[in-house]
Amino acid sequence: MNKEITLKDIEKVSAKQGDLSLKEMGVRQNGIVSSCIDENEAAKLQNVFSVEVPAGDITNQQKSGRCWMFAGLNVLRAALFKKLNVKSIELSQAYLQFYDKLEKANFALERAIELVHEPIGSRLNAYILDNGVADGGHWAMFTSLVKKYGVVPSSAMKDTAVSKNTAELNVVLQRIVANDIKVFHDMAESGKTEEDMRKKKDGMLEEVYRVLAIALGVPPKTFVLEYKDKDDKFVRLPEMTGLEFFRDYIGVNLDDWISLSDAHVNGWEKGTKRACHYVGNVEGGDPVLFFDVNTAAIRKAVVASLKGGNIVWFAADVSASSLRSRGLLGGKLIRDDLLFQTKDKLSKGEQLDYHTTYCNHAMAFTGVNLVNGRPNRYKVENSWGKDNGDGGFFVADAEWFDSYVYQVLVNKKYLPAELVEEYEKAPIVDGEPFDGLWNALD
Repeated sequence: MNKEITLKDIEKVSAKQGDLSLKEMGVRQNGIVSSCIDENEAAKLQNVFSVEVPAGDITNQQKSGRCWMFAGLNVLRAALFKKLNVKSIELSQAYLQFYDKLEKANFALERAIELVHEPIGSRLNAYILDNGVADGGHWAMFTSLVKKYGVVPSSAMKDTAVSKNTAELNVVLQRIVANDIKVFHDMAESGKTEEDMRKKKDGMLEEVYRVLAIALGVPPKTFVLEYKDKDDKFVRLPEMTGLEFFRDYIGVNLDDWISLSDAHVNGWEKGTKRACHYVGNVEGGDPVLFFDVNTAAIRKAVVASLKGGNIVWFAADVSASSLRSRGLLGGKLIRDDLLFQTKDKLSKGEQLDYHTTYCNHAMAFTGVNLVNGRPNRYKVENSWGKDNGDGGFFVADAEWFDSYVYQVLVNKKYLPAELVEEYEKAPIVDGEPFDGLWNALD
């Protein structure tokens, strides 16, 4: 074929296709996905599991990119069920959301100060401008918030119209931060120092705080929790702060959770923890880390955690081979390859390298079905409300798990000692935030 497509080229290609009328009629009427669902595969995704951990009531992130926060709070609240003798309790996402936005504004401004002598159109500056105060996040960003601010029950700080639908707030915050970054560049041109810029930053963050206070409400400094337990007994807990509530009633060591990833992207150095200076929220908080292991180690870690009664936070490409309304995630569920007679030639890591997939959503594994000790499907707690899946819960098969799960967070007590030792000794290698693994989960 020549450099350009000619009409003769099109005629040759058309002549090779044969009769496509039957497929064309189905796809044009029903759409691509609905025309290539393998119902035999769907039938295998039964919502029954040999190992299951109580997860409580399903939550709903609404029209916000807070999946990473919802999944994290769902992991933590499981500790409350036994402590408070309740079937379910919801922790306030709005409380952490307030501080997340405030911390992200500070984080973005700090990165902007570091980059102030680069052109505003540089790739890193563009990344900060586009992503600095967006909703998405990672597990380590969640733990950084909890360690600094604790958690409160949803009764102490409820969602607002803005917290549930963040598009308008994000526009306002992005505009404010962009204006502030322009101020830094003007200051740099006039010879001002980083210290001068940080003094200016104090007033900038006051403006961000005011916007958040109006849109989300001011987080409570203290609260009193009253509730009925499983025995219908009324309980009133003493007044406490969010940090005291986390310490006294959840009481887990968040440093015990280890990030295991299964994403062999180009340039990844085995035996290292991958980090990125430009991805985060709390300045000086926990770094977002990925430690690459093989798929079998990921499977074993998830099963061990669930057998031990602990649900597992994970990050994946939820848009791949999935049916949202039915709550099904299957490796061969959507057969567009058969429909269009195509073949995927990329490995799991290469799909991230070439941007055909990306890590885009966080959820929690709450169950697994074992056949001769090997998992064939998993129960998934999502944060899309009760109207998707089976009352909000999804089912993922083993092939989907192997293909599209990129990161799990597991307490180190469920991991082999040699793996923990390897993780703890591994050096941290810092990189740039441009491959699909660093995509903010929302």
